[in-house]
Amino acid sequence: MELISSENITRDLLRAHFDQAYFNTGLDDKGSLFVKDKFKIYIDVGKKKQNVTFSVYFNFQDGAVEADRKVLVEIINASLMQVKAVLSKNILTLEYDLWIEGGVQPKNIILAYRGFVSQISAALAKDEKRVLK
Repeated sequence: MELISSENITRDLLRAHFDQAYFNTGLDDKGSLFVKDKFKIYIDVGKKKQNVTFSVYFNFQDGAVEADRKVLVEIINASLMQVKAVLSKNILTLEYDLWIEGGVQPKNIILAYRGFVSQISAALAKDEKRVLK
């Protein structure tokens, strides 16, 4: 049984496993790995190689009020345990960290990714004021 751990994790290893699972992967112009699915989801290895971070980025509608943006982030963070919403000036980022200390099976990374995709849909459902594009 293969384990992915801090000792062997790389962007290329993750890409190979997602490709084997028939996901549409790619690298952006900065060399960051992403999966093009329902959303364009980035997959990054943590700096200390202790985690895999899944993230997706959304722009705000033109004219979206700052207060409404902040409320959306608060609602997502209060109601969804698996994702973290982060607000920057013009972007909402949704993130999930999968800890790999001690090793995880590749299928667990794929399952975590799928769980993250479902959490994105749940987060978008919270956007009642339609501030996201």
